[in-house]
Amino acid sequence: MLFDLRGKRKRAVQVTYAALALIFLVGFVGFSIGSGNAPGGLLDALGLGSNSGSSGSLSTQFDPQINSANARLAKHPNDTQALLKLAKYEYFKGKQGVTQNQTTGQVSISQDAHTELGHSADAWEKYLRANKGAPNPSVAGYMVQVYFLLNDAQGAATAQQIVAQHTPSSGSYGQLAFYRYASFDIPAGDAAAKKAESLAPKVQRKQISGQLTSIRKQAVKLKKQQAKAQKAAKQAGTSTTPGQNPLQNPFGGVGSGP
Repeated sequence: MLFDLRGKRKRAVQVTYAALALIFLVGFVGFSIGSGNAPGGLLDALGLGSNSGSSGSLSTQFDPQINSANARLAKHPNDTQALLKLAKYEYFKGKQGVTQNQTTGQVSISQDAHTELGHSADAWEKYLRANKGAPNPSVAGYMVQVYFLLNDAQGAATAQQIVAQHTPSSGSYGQLAFYRYASFDIPAGDAAAKKAESLAPKVQRKQISGQLTSIRKQAVKLKKQQAKAQKAAKQAGTSTTPGQNPLQNPFGGVGSGP
């Protein structure tokens, strides 16, 4: 599964190697990565079905809320409450198309679900630009899941920062460190990791420090490999551009369905 390369959102292509996914599994176990503060992690929070893959159209149960928000935004494009509503319900609709194979553990995302999740991210980003006060932490928690499913570590980190600041805990800052490292922002990852360790009970600090240190080492190593690959590509007269992403994403087990 490659990173989301939707041209509309013009995301910078973030590339890592598949090996990073293996060490990042530590983060999922230790900090319930991807689910805000929900126990059990992202997959439990999503309430995934046990289908072997995700296909078919999504139900229309959330369309009234989505249509209502869009109608409001047609007249008032910067209405923050409408943007929040749209981001939330597009996520609710999109996650219907996310399923997990109970045998392999592979998570699949249908094309329709991917589109809805992208709409959710777009609405959230417009909300952040229009909002003048503190961002809504509840919807930020949903957006961590959205960006996780879109394989956007930087977006997930930005949303998780809001969650962590609103509900500071070892777990919330541990998740933030994970996403910062996943997006190769090592200094920001270090700051979040230090905060996570300081908020943990003394008996857990050593374990948390070890987990995050392992993740950091892999991120540093792979960041160097990325820079080396980019340099080689530049010397060869090629470049990594949207549509050309030969490497793997840092979330490993998340993929797109047919």
